Amino acid sequence: MAKKTKKTEVAKSDNPVTNIINKKYGRIVQSGSAVLESLENFKTIGISPALDIALGGGLREGSCVVMTGDPKTGKTTTALYFAAKAQKEGKNVVYLNTEGRLTKENFKGIKDLDIGAIEVMQATDEEPIVPAEKYLNALESYIKQTPDLVAIVDSTSNMVPKDEIEGEIRTGVRNALPRLLSMFFKRISGDVSRMKAIVIFITHNIANTGGSRWAPSKMADCGNMLQYQAGTNMVITHRGKWEVPKDSGQHVGQVANWLIKTSAAGGTPLKTTESWIRYGVGIDECQEISQIASEFAMIERSGAWYTITCAIDNKEDPVIKSWLIDNEVDLEDEEAITKAFKFQGMEKVTNFLETNETITQFLYEQIREVLL
Repeated sequence: MAKKTKKTEVAKSDNPVTNIINKKYGRIVQSGSAVLESLENFKTIGISPALDIALGGGLREGSCVVMTGDPKTGKTTTALYFAAKAQKEGKNVVYLNTEGRLTKENFKGIKDLDIGAIEVMQATDEEPIVPAEKYLNALESYIKQTPDLVAIVDSTSNMVPKDEIEGEIRTGVRNALPRLLSMFFKRISGDVSRMKAIVIFITHNIANTGGSRWAPSKMADCGNMLQYQAGTNMVITHRGKWEVPKDSGQHVGQVANWLIKTSAAGGTPLKTTESWIRYGVGIDECQEISQIASEFAMIERSGAWYTITCAIDNKEDPVIKSWLIDNEVDLEDEEAITKAFKFQGMEKVTNFLETNETITQFLYEQIREVLL
């Protein structure tokens, strides 16, 4: 005789209608407190100090993220740098190389990125043509079936629907990508949260031809549905050159100026921040901490000299005290303590923080107490 399947017990509600619905359709109704408890269990994973402060902590599980900007402004670097952070949290990373422009520098230039642990979806010799439909259907499968997923779509703008790929290059073909994306987001909207996934969509700026004189000159590509679905919406408004020494030295990286429109982690909308991207590293976190600390007088400048006054003022703190003892600095000698935390040039401050992780973490915690 066939074994009877054991029915899953459904928690009873005080509302008899809810119990009927859950029995008939499956447990699709939960109490608000149960939903809130689930949301509070979502982790927030940081990107970098400057971005985390603007975002309210970083990127939250169960959310879609849109990163928009002009070409070569740091979107891919930022996304891959976050991927390295996510890997340390046990996340599975999938990268959709829709543009086909991934280079060895993209991978090798990111500190701590485990390249072998990333799944890369792209055109291959066996499948030389990958239309948008294939990318989106494959991504849907990853989202629905892979726990602890971080997916990076680079870029959404470069996906090409099947109708546009087939035949010769021609005019008169309607852009079907916004419609495909709309269908995709409707299908995966509940699954992103259910599976605690973080899905990053990189998209390009295009000219805004809406006609209103109050409208911005640029807008994100790929239709409105992408913007509506984004729990976190990040825009690189412009970038600057990073030279050491400033304005005359070696070109070591670039400064990405971000506008955080919205953040699923709870950050205040429309915050701005600077992210410092160093070639061969990714985001230079020590540089970001140094810059923020300088803005809040935790690091004071006098001419070309920079002093970490926050450490000097807190010399009795266990972290600072331990560092002074380890480095044989006399705790009773004020001049020696000041000298230990005084540097000529911001680059030397950054180098000091890179080699003294406990001081870096102490300084970052002081910043977080003020700003978060």
